[in-house]
Amino acid sequence: MIERPDVISLAGGLPAAETFPAAELAAMVADILGSDPGALQYSTTEGFEPLREWIGARHGAGTERVLVTHGSQQALDVVARALVDPGDLVALADPGYVGAIQVFRLAAAQLMAIPSDADGMQVGALEQRLHAGARPKLVYVVANFNNPTGATLALERRAALGALADRYGFVVVEDDPYGDLRWEGVALPPLASFSDRVVTLGTVSKILCPGLRIGYAVAPPALASSLVLVKQALDLHTSTLGQRAVHRLLTTPGFLAAQLDRLRPLYRDRAAALADALRGGLGDRFRFQPPAGGMFVWGEFVEDIDTQRLLPAAVASGVAYVPGAAFAVAADHHRALRLSFVTTPPDQLREGVRRLAAAVCRHT
Repeated sequence: MIERPDVISLAGGLPAAETFPAAELAAMVADILGSDPGALQYSTTEGFEPLREWIGARHGAGTERVLVTHGSQQALDVVARALVDPGDLVALADPGYVGAIQVFRLAAAQLMAIPSDADGMQVGALEQRLHAGARPKLVYVVANFNNPTGATLALERRAALGALADRYGFVVVEDDPYGDLRWEGVALPPLASFSDRVVTLGTVSKILCPGLRIGYAVAPPALASSLVLVKQALDLHTSTLGQRAVHRLLTTPGFLAAQLDRLRPLYRDRAAALADALRGGLGDRFRFQPPAGGMFVWGEFVEDIDTQRLLPAAVASGVAYVPGAAFAVAADHHRALRLSFVTTPPDQLREGVRRLAAAVCRHT
């Protein structure tokens, strides 16, 4: 397959680089290095105390429940290492986040695929499996603007999932990298509002920049100390300098609100441009739900078009995406694909869809 040099990539889940607060970070780091020698020293495994306090306050949790990690991906890995033994059952929505599927398979877990729709994981289907005798060790959920589907877990499903966790004794892991990227509708209560058996994962990668690799886990008290021990064995602690810089940024009066006010309309306009282009370019051949936040559009061809087989033709036409099969836990998603809109200006989004439509026409 020969790849065109001008390929428009709608594949990666990369935040828009023009939103990175590079100048502010440079000033913060220079100031920290000039005034705080401890910023270059080893630190505690749990994380920088003032940053943990800030995270805990955001989640209504004590500092002792907060662990700072190298991105939320490491937080997920730490939780899996602490909780999941080989052969344990782990439930997650299908299609699911590739990074989670990889973590749980690396832990040698058995994956229990739960179907999902426009309102997120079908918690009723999970309940049926539980009634039939399934006993997952944990249930993994991206409740806000799920990767890959963009769906948000409905309020009644959140409440039902919390009740099931309390009844059957499993841990819910809510991975929430996209919750702050809502530009439409009202934010729903976090899953920790409905059960004490919830671990919440978060990150600054989507609201600041991913290169800092600062994420976190907010865990129930009984689990928090185990997560610290696992983290200590993995890498001792997260970057001391990075944590201090992030804390300075996030606690600068007005900074976070201004940063989110910058991100949300930018991503809203790009999402709208992609949705309009898909309606115009593919029409009734392609079904999708316009996003109200997050970074992705998930869609499915009405015809029997295998998006894995279509991909070489699409790339040859100058556009890339991620085939739905990449996110499959157990179900067949061969007619689906995921598109990311956040790094691409509206004119390129429109051109990318034009190229995709041309590839579909040639393929079919």
